[in-house]
Parts: sequence; structure tokens; C-alpha cells
Amino acid sequence: MGLFTMYQNRKRVLGLNERGLRYIRKYNKPSAIEIADNKLSTKEVLNAADIPTPKLIDVIPGQVAFENFDWTQLPKSFVMKPVMGLEGGGIELLYNKDKEGRWIKSDKSKVDVDDLKQKGRGILEGRYSLYNAPDTIMFEERIKPHKSFKYYTYKGTPDVRVIVFNKIPVMAMLRLPTRESEGKANLDKGAIGVGIDIAKGATTNAIQGKAGEIEFIPGTRLRVSGLKIPYWNQILEYAIRAQEATGLYFAGIDFLIDRDQGPVIVEMNARPGLSIQLANEDGLRWRLGKAAHVRVKTHDKGIRLAKDLFGGEIDEEIASVSGKEVIGIYENVSLINTNGQELQTKAKIDTGADSTSVDVSLAHRLGYSDLIERWNALNLPAEIPREEGKRLEKELQETLVNEIEELVDVQYVRSSHGSSLRPYIRLNMRIKDTLFETKASLYDRSKLTYPVIVGRKSLTRFLVDPSKRRTSI
Repeated sequence: MGLFTMYQNRKRVLGLNERGLRYIRKYNKPSAIEIADNKLSTKEVLNAADIPTPKLIDVIPGQVAFENFDWTQLPKSFVMKPVMGLEGGGIELLYNKDKEGRWIKSDKSKVDVDDLKQKGRGILEGRYSLYNAPDTIMFEERIKPHKSFKYYTYKGTPDVRVIVFNKIPVMAMLRLPTRESEGKANLDKGAIGVGIDIAKGATTNAIQGKAGEIEFIPGTRLRVSGLKIPYWNQILEYAIRAQEATGLYFAGIDFLIDRDQGPVIVEMNARPGLSIQLANEDGLRWRLGKAAHVRVKTHDKGIRLAKDLFGGEIDEEIASVSGKEVIGIYENVSLINTNGQELQTKAKIDTGADSTSVDVSLAHRLGYSDLIERWNALNLPAEIPREEGKRLEKELQETLVNEIEELVDVQYVRSSHGSSLRPYIRLNMRIKDTLFETKASLYDRSKLTYPVIVGRKSLTRFLVDPSKRRTSI
């Protein structure tokens, strides 16, 4: 499902207002939210439940303690953060110390005691806090990234966010720090968000800022998909146990994976952001609905339900019984032109899209130039209001469809790219070993990643496994 198409499919996607009204207010008690909003309280509750968190080095609770604090006793490497911080604001990651006693940041810039004090004053004043209220400074050990992420991340430590509801992990995402995000796992600053197949604990789709969907780690040919998350079952278990310990019924739980300790929880979120839906190219609403009324008596059952209900992997036995081919969300397809010749191209398998769409330039090569010229001669506006669009749709269905043999339909389409009328053709397509006929719209996709989108009406002969890796031409 494409980033924008997903937001059209609103029955599956959870919106910000709905998240607050239906899930946060209904299921999260004020006392549980208070624990999650305070990182020190979270650490205390989790440690009491024998759930690991980063080691606490020190705390500065107020101005008096700030004036008397010995900054020189801080170690070479540590993390400085606000206790009530929001969306990664106010966090300072220090990696080492030089001979002059200055700490070194991810971008190799250096800070001294006065620099840290300036940041600390901002934290105490509440500049980064959830409610803009006076805050507390905390210092934690810096977690060293697990070796699995060595080539996937810039400087900082990747984190894994798991959304848990009713003791069932319903969605997960890996956030990879980049140079742009200054070594922080913050999507707003340019970190990479990667969906995780809950059944396998392996990465699937990825997004990064304005670039949208990406396939490779920037500056490399290293695919973002297919990375196995270490300690995956343990992460899912800790997520469930953390929900129980804090009393949060609907929670986003952030993990770091240390090279020696394994997974540790760095933060609990009573109001988890919804970009996780983009990274997974799927909506939260239907998943939360599935998990809402299930009785979960044990942690093992919660993990099993998560994998059974929300895992992307299709069991081979199911595939063989169904008699359908299993395909991934990215496939090479063959389009058959009007002379019976096959033209290979890349396609995205988009179960969120209603119908198939083909780029106009491909349609020319397939033999539909006359149709395209007739269509362009209509000089239809790029943006058409709904009422006018539906009127023209009916008019063209009654006239043009009867005049042009290759034209099988005209439809008014509203999408993230605007509202327009599109011509539809009958198209023979081959995916793997299956040859079939389908209806496809013609659209200028020259500025989009894929020249072909295969929608769900064309996928009745297939099972779609989002965990399958992309093939290439």
C-alpha cells in the first residue's frame, strides 16, 4: 500500500483525533499516563518489574541542585535528557571526551561544561517538556548499538517502537538514525522509519522525511528490508510486561538493543505518534479492533496472537491449499501489447488501491497511442470538482466509450494527486507464471516511483505477502 493511497483507505487508518478519543482517554488511566510521561517514574516501575532500562547516572531536579552539580564527574559517554521531554527534544548524545575534557557529539562537534549547562537550563525551564512546565535533567548510560545494525545506522543507536494494546503487540517499527537526524532516532529530524513484520521480526518497508518511501540506506546499496531484529521474542514479551507494569492499556514502547545487554526500554508513550502506520504501509485501526476484545491470560498467548493476527508472512501450507501464487508488494510484471508481445516493468502490488494504474508512457509502448491522443484532445482540466467530475464521467461513458474500441471505461478518481477523469483499458498482464486480463487506468506516473500499480481487483489469483523482498529487472 502506497503512502498516500493508505490515507485514502481511512477505514484502516487511525487518525490523531480518534486515537485520543477512542483509545487514550478510554483505555489509559490518568495514573498510568502520569507514569509514562515521567521517564524517572517509568524507569522505577519497570525496574521494579525486572524489566531492563538504561542505567541511571545522575539527576538534577532543580536550580539549587543545578548550581551545586559537579559536571566534571560525568563519564566520557552518556545521554542527557529531560525527564518530561517530548518527541526527542532536549536530548544530548555524547560519545567520547577529547584531551581538553570536551565531550564529542555524533557530528564530531565538541561541547564543554558551559555548553551542557546552557542546554541544562533550557531543560529545567521546561523548554522541551510535555506541558512546558519546569523539568528535571537526567543522565543515563549511552547504549552501544547491537552489531546487527552496524552498517544501517549513523552514530546513534536505532530504536524499536512496539504498539501494544490489550497485552497484544499490534504494530512495530525500527527507527534508524542518520547523518541528517544527527545520530538521533527521530523521524521528524530525518531518521528512517522501517516497518517490522511482527511474525518474523524482520524489516519490510521504509520511509524517510520528504523522500517518502526508500529502498536503500542513503548513500549505500544496502536494502532496508529483510533485516532481522535481534531478541525479537524478548522485545515482544518485555512490551507486554511493560504494559502490565505501568497500567497503560494502549502504549507505544521504545526499545534500544545493547550489544551486550540486549533490549532495554528507554521510554513509554501514552500518546504514540502515528507515523508507524506509514512505515508499515498499513493502518492501526483494524489491528486495534482485532485485539480489543481478546482475552490474553499469558505473555506467550499475547505474542502468539500478535504473530498470528498481524504477521505479514503467509504460511506455505495456506498458499498450497488455496492454489494461489504468493507474491510480494514489489514485483516484476509483464504487460502484453496489442501485438501480443510482452513488455517487462516494475510494479507495486497495492492492496489499498481499488484498481490497477499504468503510466501513460508505457501505454504508448503498448499500442494505445491513438486512444491517448483522442483523450488528450479533450483538454480536460487537471483538477475537477466532484459534481462536475461525476457529470463528465457519465457523459463520456455514454459517448466516448462507444466511439473508441480500446476504451472500456471512464471514471472520476479522487486521490492524493488530485481529482481527475481517467480512461480505462483492458490489459493482459503476467505476474510470475499467472497470465490474466484486468482493467487499468492510464495516468501520468512519470514523477512517481513505479510505472505500474496493481490494485486489489487485479489480485484475486494471488496471495500477497508484504514480507517478500522486491525483485529487480
